[in-house]
Amino acid sequence: MTTGETGSGQEGWAQESGGEQPASAAPPPSPPERGGRNWVLIVGLGLVALLLVGGMLLVGAAVVALTVGADRPFGSLGERVAVVTVSGVISTSGEETFFGGPIGGTRAVMEQLRDAADDDHIKAVVLRINSPGGSAAASQEIHDEVSRLAEEKPVVVSMADVAASGGYYIAVPAKRIVANPSTLTGSIGVRMEYLQYHEAMSKLGITGGSLTTGPYKDTGSPWREMREDEERLLQEMLDEIYRQFIEDVAAGRDMDVSEVKEVADGRIFTGEQAMKAGLVDELGNFYRAVEIAGELGGIEGEPKLKYMGGATHIFDWMSTMPERAGRAAAERLLEDYRLEDVDRIMRLPE
Repeated sequence: MTTGETGSGQEGWAQESGGEQPASAAPPPSPPERGGRNWVLIVGLGLVALLLVGGMLLVGAAVVALTVGADRPFGSLGERVAVVTVSGVISTSGEETFFGGPIGGTRAVMEQLRDAADDDHIKAVVLRINSPGGSAAASQEIHDEVSRLAEEKPVVVSMADVAASGGYYIAVPAKRIVANPSTLTGSIGVRMEYLQYHEAMSKLGITGGSLTTGPYKDTGSPWREMREDEERLLQEMLDEIYRQFIEDVAAGRDMDVSEVKEVADGRIFTGEQAMKAGLVDELGNFYRAVEIAGELGGIEGEPKLKYMGGATHIFDWMSTMPERAGRAAAERLLEDYRLEDVDRIMRLPE
């Protein structure tokens, strides 16, 4: 059997002994390949590769953060001066991260001070203070940690706008205290407030009170007048805290208690006045404090800084992003704020 085909698309014929019959039609040509599928595949592979690389980088960053902490993401190479900042009202309030590390409050500051003490690359510490004071107990907690650190490494205080009352309390253990000429500081003393509105409520026909298990349990209640024995009790308590305050100032500033009492009547001082009174050592800005810290720490040349604080791990940092954004917005709103209520900075708030 023989088969003939034409390349022009005409029918081919096969001859057999019985006659002529049409041969099978030639197969249709293959459709052209679709090139569009290639670039889709390439783009898809590229996206997968980017996701893999990004995931590896994220895991690597997490490992580094979990290993050395977010405050020192790649270690602390070379001799440095650490900077610990205390800003705002001093309070024990704060938060804990998912990993148990403190954010805000005295615990966070104390941990930063201890981290600075344990880091061999840190040769000195600058304690930057911008605070009108706060709770007496919270101020004492930071004061004690500053004292502990000062026994191991030089601590230099840099006072910003305000370092008064509790803000001054935490400064006194430092080796040197540097203030700006117009810094508001001092305000050595203790204050307690109470409110009474029982007479106004009586005129309105409103009465109230409390049931107690002892005569002093509702001391300071606004629903009744305070008794003389209660006033004596509270005054004795304030006097005790005041004694602790002035004794710590005397020890930190190498002054006699009698000398401290002469300036510890609650008054505030400018930086210049405070230096004349022996409450600060030098007038200057933050970088002057850094320079002094570097000299005391034996660092040659301009010291490199290591800012302590922040979240302990990368995941904690991510969890605090909304809070940090809110704080930044509030700071922008308050950037033109001026201290007009002097009474506010002349006390240790409850």
